[in-house]
Amino acid sequence: MDNVLELSQLWDIIRKRFLLIVALVIVFAGVAFGIAQFAIAPKYSSSTQLLVNRKQDANNTGAQFNNQQADVQIINTYKDLITNPVILDDVVDNLTKDQRVLVKKAQPAQYETQPDGTRIRTRRAQSAEYKTEKAQYANLTADEVKQMISVTNQQNSQVFAVNVKSTNAKKSAVIANEIASVFKDKVVKLMSISNVTIVSEAQANKEPVSPNKKLITLAGAVLGAVVAFGYGLVRELTDKTLKNIDYLTEDLDLTDLGIINYIGKVKTAKELAASHHNYNDDENGDTSKRSRRRV
Repeated sequence: MDNVLELSQLWDIIRKRFLLIVALVIVFAGVAFGIAQFAIAPKYSSSTQLLVNRKQDANNTGAQFNNQQADVQIINTYKDLITNPVILDDVVDNLTKDQRVLVKKAQPAQYETQPDGTRIRTRRAQSAEYKTEKAQYANLTADEVKQMISVTNQQNSQVFAVNVKSTNAKKSAVIANEIASVFKDKVVKLMSISNVTIVSEAQANKEPVSPNKKLITLAGAVLGAVVAFGYGLVRELTDKTLKNIDYLTEDLDLTDLGIINYIGKVKTAKELAASHHNYNDDENGDTSKRSRRRV
């Protein structure tokens, strides 16, 4: 027979293997959910938004428009800078090394001039006060941070977002905010741009963005259905038994002489004789028993 299936035959495969399909759908969906739940580490995303523009002449409207368009077009340059070691190396240093943080600025001494012209110091100068903050992370490299970063922006917008994705919600927010802070300081020197505004700081997002458990579970269910149907299809294509008489009469041009129903195993003459002999013995035994009871 040709290995060609009609739609009705495909439906028959589904009908015959329905329980198998349902079973494999449940099994594969359960395995996929288990993998998504326990084997794949969840990842959390945090974003910070920045606005970068140049100081503009309020009296020159044309120059303002041109500068805005230039700022929009230069967003790609900002993206390259953010993922460049010139930014990321400082980010990693700030997060993996102890930092000396200014707590109080230095105050100069204050003087008062007396009526006779002499100056009297009224307050002594005060030196700046610093504190040391411990490193937030021990093991972090610029390459690892680069893999976490993605930079996006809307079309014709001067605002762009720095997105950081990692396995820890707080870590994502900390890295995103540190990138924004370092970029704000560096871009002034690198591109002579002084107007850098952090529009919104990153917040720790407690809801993971991956893995998508529903999608993975659905994919597992679909895979289970495909495997079950494929098994049934292979069995159907490799089955060489005759399903109906049409193949004999139409494809092979044989004459239909009739249909013989299924007949079970026929006993041989020897088996029939043996069974008849056993029957006679049983009858004779019963007769002798009845005779003895009459006596």
